[in-house]
Amino acid sequence: MADADLDAVRRAFADLTGLFEDAALVASAGQGVKHLDDGRRQFKLLSTATNRIRKRLSSLEGRLR
Repeated sequence: MADADLDAVRRAFADLTGLFEDAALVASAGQGVKHLDDGRRQFKLLSTATNRIRKRLSSLEGRLR
């Protein structure tokens, strides 16, 4: 694998790691939800974070092929 490709994979993996950390923070905040509206908002945030992770994983998989 070329150095440029390897650097791109490393950056993508670092981005992915950051997205997992963001999702963990959202999930943690969601555990303290006291109202249904707050729960919906946290669920939407977590769903968005999960979709970002899925897209980044797909991108990373493409770079590794």
